[in-house]
Amino acid sequence: MQQKMQQAEAYLKDEIFDILYKSSVGILIVDGDGKIVWGNQHYEKITLLKIADLIGKDVEDLPRLGNTTVLGSETMRSLVKRERKTIHRIVDFKTENDVICTTTPIFDGQGDIRWLVYIQVDWDELTHLRKQLHQAFEESEASRLRLQEAMLGELDQQGIIAKDKAMLDVYAIGLRASRVDATLLILGETGTGKDRMAKFIHKSSRRKEGNFVHVNCSAIPESLFESELFGYEPGSFTGAGRQCKMGLIELANKGTLYLDEIAELPLGMQAKLLTVLQEKELMRIGGTSPRPVDIRVIAATNRDLADFVKDKKFREDLYYRLNVLKITIPPLRERKYDIPAFLRHFTEVFNQKYNQNKSFSPEVLNAFMDYSWPGNVRELEHFIERLIIMCPEELISLEHLPKEFCESQMLFNLVNDEASLKTIIERVEEEVIRNTIAKTSTLKEAAERLGIEISTLTKKKQKYNIYKNDSKKFKKE
Repeated sequence: MQQKMQQAEAYLKDEIFDILYKSSVGILIVDGDGKIVWGNQHYEKITLLKIADLIGKDVEDLPRLGNTTVLGSETMRSLVKRERKTIHRIVDFKTENDVICTTTPIFDGQGDIRWLVYIQVDWDELTHLRKQLHQAFEESEASRLRLQEAMLGELDQQGIIAKDKAMLDVYAIGLRASRVDATLLILGETGTGKDRMAKFIHKSSRRKEGNFVHVNCSAIPESLFESELFGYEPGSFTGAGRQCKMGLIELANKGTLYLDEIAELPLGMQAKLLTVLQEKELMRIGGTSPRPVDIRVIAATNRDLADFVKDKKFREDLYYRLNVLKITIPPLRERKYDIPAFLRHFTEVFNQKYNQNKSFSPEVLNAFMDYSWPGNVRELEHFIERLIIMCPEELISLEHLPKEFCESQMLFNLVNDEASLKTIIERVEEEVIRNTIAKTSTLKEAAERLGIEISTLTKKKQKYNIYKNDSKKFKKE
């Protein structure tokens, strides 16, 4: 074992010295007595000196050997002062190169200088590299701006709302994904807009003239899956018509097949879908020869497919075949700067649809921004529609919203009104106690829910005058 470790260390040392020798900066190593012990090829390139001629010589002899600077004295100064010294000067190595020089001491266990590592960089080369880097950055930035401009143009053309940076970044990924035909997996909670993302990718791709076939895997009975997806030949099974039927996969030929709720696809159909993806062909029910298909497959789910694979509910090979590209759509609570745009859009849509002229107060927008929206954009859309239909007044304000919105806005207002921490805590405590008492039938039950003693709850009821003027009788037991 010891021998193997020594061999490994020797090999590693050789590798390290090879890396240092081929480094793009000049390196010269001097011992504690100021004698030159090693240098690399880039040092030779900058100085036009040969390392073989320098080994064993005193570093103070460098000026006499061709370096007209006081490099040697600077190095010796580092030896005496035990400091890292950086020098920037014109150095005449027969070429008048402009060089940045750095001398770094390395100490031994007793605190004495064992080595001095002298590193130098050709300023002209560094300037050239900086120009190249700056040019590369400018080209990258120009490319990013072109991509962003193209993406915003596509979003506007397709009527897609995305103002939050988090969502703009996701659509930028979607635009890049539209340029290739690789299978794509879209992940996201219910109501985040997975369908819209899939359509955006299709309409931005070279397949936009082809069909976009949306298949909701959770809506098709398992017994009908094969005939719906693959089609059938006449008389191939009981109930089959006299004419052949093209399946949804064939219908998407030259276009995009969007498999929504892919986690609900039966295991038997998963194997058949995998064959289509790998072989680019399918067999109709009752058919005798395969039919070629040219499709781009986009799948979507709000489930964790990796867990489905672990539980043997989803084929691992199909999972990896679908997961070539992946886009995760953030929930609305993580892209709240989209909410004002959605509010304006849906208000306009439903005002026109129901011949109304409703608007929302700024306080309502604040409440919407503060709400978590578990149902995401779909919940927001339906909620705005309901308010426009049901609200009797043209200006929709906080009083027209459900209690959960008002509670969150109450806290928001407290903070913005610069209320003291004590006031905020007391008002929130009062609201929590009031709500808990309203939802329970006994004081004991309310205290248990709150995790406090009945005596404590009684004192707080008195403090906040809860049910003071209410005829409702509240039992203690």
